[in-house]
Amino acid sequence: MNKNFLPISIDIANEKILIIGGGLDALKKIRILQRFDAHVEVLAKDVCDEIKNSGVKYIEAEYDKQFLKDYLMVYSCANNDVLDRQIVKDANEAGVLVNIHDKPALCQFVSPAIYRHGKITVAVGSNGEDVYESIRIRNLIKEKINFN
Repeated sequence: MNKNFLPISIDIANEKILIIGGGLDALKKIRILQRFDAHVEVLAKDVCDEIKNSGVKYIEAEYDKQFLKDYLMVYSCANNDVLDRQIVKDANEAGVLVNIHDKPALCQFVSPAIYRHGKITVAVGSNGEDVYESIRIRNLIKEKINFN
């Protein structure tokens, strides 16, 4: 399935965003989302200490589709193909935007490589196909821009 993601900017300040999974991939998403003032919550059977100490609300429990209620979007960082496919199905039924970490074919949206300075945000995307190239180009742009 070919995906063709539209790059947009969306206001997530004070929006509820659920991250499913309690490991380091989830922690990376938390750090990105917190930069944009999102209200991030984590759901996972096991939550790493870094997440527990990050200041976000976390629930240590098995996934159930009832947890999707009232969220704008959900990121799955569960790294479990069967669970990820269930989350996609449930999120679509619930009207919640869904991103499955490192599986763009299952995603409704992907996150670009982001550089933010004040009110300026530069986002470099690769349609979810070459994350490392997006990061490399974002870093080149960051090096070339002088905000002094």
